[in-house]
Amino acid sequence: MTLFCFSHSNILLLDNMILVSIPLILSLPATVLSLTSKDQLKVEVTTVFGSAAPPLTVNLVQAYSSDSKDVPAVENKELQFDAENVVHYLDIAALKLDVGKYTFVFEVTLHDPDNVNIYATGGQNSIRAFITGLIKVDKAEIGILDSDAGSVESYKSKLSTSGIKAVDFPASSNTSPLMRKILDLSKDNSVSLSANHLQKLRLSFVLTTPLGHTFKPHQVFLKLRHETKVEHIFILESSARQYKIVLDFLGLVGKFYYLSGKYELELTVGDAAMENSFIRALGHIELDLPEPPEKAARPPPLAADPLSKFGPKQEISHIFRAPEKRPPKELSLAFLGLTLLPFFGFLFGLTKLGVNLKSFPSSPVPAAFSILFHAGIAAVLLLYVLFWLKLDLFTTLKILGFLGPFLVFVGHRTLSYLASTSTKQKAA
Repeated sequence: MTLFCFSHSNILLLDNMILVSIPLILSLPATVLSLTSKDQLKVEVTTVFGSAAPPLTVNLVQAYSSDSKDVPAVENKELQFDAENVVHYLDIAALKLDVGKYTFVFEVTLHDPDNVNIYATGGQNSIRAFITGLIKVDKAEIGILDSDAGSVESYKSKLSTSGIKAVDFPASSNTSPLMRKILDLSKDNSVSLSANHLQKLRLSFVLTTPLGHTFKPHQVFLKLRHETKVEHIFILESSARQYKIVLDFLGLVGKFYYLSGKYELELTVGDAAMENSFIRALGHIELDLPEPPEKAARPPPLAADPLSKFGPKQEISHIFRAPEKRPPKELSLAFLGLTLLPFFGFLFGLTKLGVNLKSFPSSPVPAAFSILFHAGIAAVLLLYVLFWLKLDLFTTLKILGFLGPFLVFVGHRTLSYLASTSTKQKAA
């Protein structure tokens, strides 16, 4: 099998034969463009080898939003070329594109007709990108509603100086006086509310894009956290160009496990195209819920903190076993006397029988081995005494491991000499 390898120059030499065309690669250096920073839509075009592309024009054929794929937001816009940075660009501010996810369709046109047979443009190229911006949060209101009349009840607690304004609105003739609180969601709030199980909590606000359109983020939810750390999360729905939620506490007493007390309010709004996504503390609400029935569900156990295993551990207090009761001192001394009695009997026998030194070797070398043999026996007896007085079993065995081979060696030499001497005397 024969393999052919073409370099860049080889392909250029074969352009007349139209064997191979050099593909052109179109790419976006950045797929996230900010309206706040006034970013430009930049496009780079290179060959598949990474070298510069021939003179060409990049056209933005169409731009589709993910919300309206049938109607293009932009059509037929030619990108300008920056020769210094070798990039094609287009100001997105002039395109009047709003925040969101877009699909850009580009088309490359070569200036020199002769390059059509050398380079392959690939037709139209589709690339997805995000356009981000600051979302305006307006008309943020919170209130307590009566379950029957639907009016907003005046709050029974005070508001801190956190940018919350109290505004009185005239009520209709068939409702009670209306009072709503306007929240400033650009920072944390500290509103204090109170309600019972026959009332409702209402929260609403409007999200507007830089071009004034209604914005629908991916994440919008309200969290209520009880003082016992039990949390409840509610998703806000979009209705009539605004996000709102109405919590009917009468239908939620079971979900709240009939837990009365203080609930912290926290609002979360987030989206990939929203540069000012936020988590805001709204304050707290004091709920007065009825007593739980006998078979009501209990709150779930709190999840363990995953970092708690790295904290200090509880101190282990260990009590050692009490020592066993020892025998009386007199009994111990009597047992010691009985243990030493054979030794004293041995010494008494030596005094009566006398010491026989006739067979002790007279030659220097055998005499030395005999002395070492008796010294070894004395060392073993001393080791036995030390074992009973202060040494443990392992230390005794370790020392005996050195004395044993030594005693065997010198004893063998001594007894061998005595045996040979006895044999010579019998033969004589």
